[in-house]
Amino acid sequence: MPNWTDGGLLLAAVVCLIMGFMPKHRAYRSMLWVGTTLLAITAVYPRAGNLLGLQLFSAKTGESWLPIEFLGVIWWILGAWLITKVLDLILLRTLFPKDNQPHARRLFADLASALIYIVAFVGITDTVLKQPLSAVLATSGVLAIVLGLALQNTLADVFSGLAINIERPFAAGDWICVKDSLEGLVIEVNWRATRIKTASNDLTIVPNSVIARSVVTNRRRRADAHLDTIELAIDHAVPPETVIGLLQGAASESRCLTHGIAPTAVATRFSGRLVDYELDFAIDDFALIEAARSDLITRVVNALRAHAIEIGASTMDVRVVRPPMPAVAARESVDGRVSAPAALSPVPDHGP
Repeated sequence: MPNWTDGGLLLAAVVCLIMGFMPKHRAYRSMLWVGTTLLAITAVYPRAGNLLGLQLFSAKTGESWLPIEFLGVIWWILGAWLITKVLDLILLRTLFPKDNQPHARRLFADLASALIYIVAFVGITDTVLKQPLSAVLATSGVLAIVLGLALQNTLADVFSGLAINIERPFAAGDWICVKDSLEGLVIEVNWRATRIKTASNDLTIVPNSVIARSVVTNRRRRADAHLDTIELAIDHAVPPETVIGLLQGAASESRCLTHGIAPTAVATRFSGRLVDYELDFAIDDFALIEAARSDLITRVVNALRAHAIEIGASTMDVRVVRPPMPAVAARESVDGRVSAPAALSPVPDHGP
């Protein structure tokens, strides 16, 4: 009596094989062909009730033409490979639809692949090689302890990388500051470390465990503008509304600022005879912050000079006045010595 299940598996294998040759399925060709192999092995595997498998792989003497274990090992390995590829495709279509974080997707896919291949190894040991799992687990437990002690720091970096990619406080393309000393553009977050490109075009590799223990400031997320401030002081004799208008007008002419976010100027406090002002502006790319500040400062200085407004305290003209000479001056002698002052003439007493 024919086995309809095995026949259906063979038919599905033929369909997958044909689809693999179609041009529109070229991107999935390897997965389709591996699926064809798995379906074919499952359909012809010599087991009880499978007449086709028993007929193909068994001789008249009862011995197998091919080792059955060989088919089992191939089935488990190809199955693990196919599951990892499908999982990678699911991550690309669901959690990372725009694929703007390929390294984060690769991190999750690699971890899942390791677990899948471990399951495949256990399956080969138990179902194909017929070895007791207790001895394998005991050996693997001792090996895990040894590796855990030897790779202590590396494992800390790996799990910190997983935490960073799950929480996603920053991603590739963000400008971050670590410990207020390291600042730059995130290039990659991989298994062990985060690669940061600094403003001086240096590539700094920071272990993920260091970043996990540090205070990280994300200067810019995607599609978010960065806000910055320029501070200056003007004499209080100049009307504040005049200064605010000049600052905002000068800043609005800059091409470095974000479109749609107008710069704003405010008076903040008194400092003696001065009034402190703040000019707030926004830029799209934090890497251009220095150029934007330089452009704004140049425009502000020129605008204030055109209206004869000085930045900071006004220049003070200080004149030094010498004390007056005494009424009775000393006379110099011929040889350079100073003689005693001459006696004053007595005031006549006119009397009554």
